[in-house]
Amino acid sequence: MNRLLGLIYPPKCPYCSAALKFDMTECLVCRAKFPETPRIEPLVTGEICVAPFTYNTVIKKAIAQYKFRGKKFNTHSFASALAGSIKNVYSKDMSFELITCVPMSPDRKKKRGYNQAELVAKMTADILGKKFVQVLYRDSGAKEQHLKSYENRIKDEDNTFHIIAPELVRGKNILLIDDVMTTGTTLSRCSSILKENGAERVFCGAIAIVKGYSFGNSKRYIDAAEKQSSGKGNENGT
Repeated sequence: MNRLLGLIYPPKCPYCSAALKFDMTECLVCRAKFPETPRIEPLVTGEICVAPFTYNTVIKKAIAQYKFRGKKFNTHSFASALAGSIKNVYSKDMSFELITCVPMSPDRKKKRGYNQAELVAKMTADILGKKFVQVLYRDSGAKEQHLKSYENRIKDEDNTFHIIAPELVRGKNILLIDDVMTTGTTLSRCSSILKENGAERVFCGAIAIVKGYSFGNSKRYIDAAEKQSSGKGNENGT
């Protein structure tokens, strides 16, 4: 039945919208344009984030359709590309016992119907033969990250995410997945919470990393937000 539906309503390439054969996740033309090497960027908490893509115009559109227009088929291509990048970078150290994701607030998940990072993390876990476990939760009413300024992203992360139960992560190596890494603050905060609750090591992955990301900028915004929250700076964090 699925194959028949695929012939009548063929899935479309996430990147160019070309019709696909039943067993394809993206067209051959777009696949040939995939970066040969993964994007690797450091986080201020000491981890690195691995991603198959830079967040350019094409990837931004594909992820936006995935997040906001219900194009869940895109999960297949994103997860396959991410799993390949993880194998490439962590091939000598694939010691993580479980894969988890950055959580979405319950109200936001109810409205959208799914957490895009969770779908990618679950499929990536299947491809890598690892177990997916949701170990973090996010407060209801949390404002979407893309609607915040850089400074507010960092300031607001401190009290947004929480561990479900420390025993889920204690002594374990964990792969933490998000959809897009913009400032690095979400992955950094979630990674810190995992380690504060006993995780041995944290590896990070994302579908894409923004073109302008830099470790220096991320650290600068975090330092400014910490000054502001401690009352040492003015409204501009200086």
